[in-house]
Amino acid sequence: MSDQMLTTLQAALQQLASQQTAATLGDRSTYLGASDIGACPRKTILAKRNAPEADLITLLRHRRGHMAEEIVAAAFAVAGFTNFQRQVEVRHTGDIPVMAHLDFVFVSEARKTMAVLEVKSPENIPTDPYGAWETQLYLQMGLLAENCPDYTVEKGAILAVNFGAQGMRLFNGYTPQATIYQGLIDRAGSIWDQYQRYSAGDLAFPGMEAGPLCGYCPFLLDCPKFAAEEVQELNENVEILIELQHQQRDLEAEIGLRKTDLLAIVSQRGPLKAHGQLLRQAVRTRKVLDTDRLGQFLQGYGQSLADFQKSSTYSFLEIRKAA
Repeated sequence: MSDQMLTTLQAALQQLASQQTAATLGDRSTYLGASDIGACPRKTILAKRNAPEADLITLLRHRRGHMAEEIVAAAFAVAGFTNFQRQVEVRHTGDIPVMAHLDFVFVSEARKTMAVLEVKSPENIPTDPYGAWETQLYLQMGLLAENCPDYTVEKGAILAVNFGAQGMRLFNGYTPQATIYQGLIDRAGSIWDQYQRYSAGDLAFPGMEAGPLCGYCPFLLDCPKFAAEEVQELNENVEILIELQHQQRDLEAEIGLRKTDLLAIVSQRGPLKAHGQLLRQAVRTRKVLDTDRLGQFLQGYGQSLADFQKSSTYSFLEIRKAA
C-alpha cells in the first residue's frame, strides 16, 4: 500500500469524522459535552477554540467506538429488545450550556422508568471502570432525569467492548446521585466561565489539571503545568506504579519457587491431581539458531554475524531516583 493511499484514507476518515460530528453533535464550541466536563479545563477550552486535527490512530479509535455501538444495537435487536432509544440528546435546563448524547436509553412505559447504557471500546478493558467513564454516566443520568420529569431514571451501566481477546465486560450498579450531579454542573459552570473569559482575552491561562492521561492531550507540549521542575499531581500515579513493580518482582520470584518445587515432585512421582488440577511434567521442543556454527560458516566467506545485524530503536519508561 502506497503512502499516497494511506494519506487519502486518513483524509477521508477525517472528513467522515467531521461530517458525523456535525450531524450528531453539532457545533461543540457552543456547549459543554459530558466528556468536556470530566477533562482538564485547559484541554477542553483550547480544543473548543482551535480543535486539533486528529491523527490516524485517533480517527480509527473513533470509528471503533461507532462500530461497537452498532454491534450492541444489532445484538439487542436480534435478542428482541424494542424498548431502547439511541443517541438521545439531553440538555441542562439551567443557564449553563451542557448537553450530552446518550448511547442507549431503555424505557419502561408501564413503570415510567428509564435506564442508561454507555458503550466504550477501549484497547484493553480495565479491571475497574475509569473515573472519566463514571463521571460521564452520572452526568448523563442527571441530565436525563432533568429532561424527563415524568419518568424515574432508575439506573445506569457501562458496557466495555473489546475487539481483541477480552470480549465484553459490563460495569453496572450505578444509580443517579444528586450530589455528584450538582458537583458536575458546578464544575461545568466554572469551565464555561473560563472559556468565555479566555475567549474574550480576560484570562491568560485556563485551569490545568495534570494527570496520567496528559500523554494523550494534543496541547501537552506547551502546558505550563509541565514547565515546573516537578509535577506534583503525578506523585500518586508514579508511587503506585513503583509499588506495583515491586509486587510484580516479588510475585514472579514466589511463582518461580512454587513451580520449581511442584515440578520436582511430578518429575519423580509422575502426573498427579491437586486442588482439582492435573499436574504433570511437560516437555516441548523448539528450534534455536546455532550462532557458533553460523559464525564459522560465514567466516569462510569473509563475513560475520555482525554484517547481518542492524540496530532498531524502541521507547520505554525509565524510572530512576531523581538527584
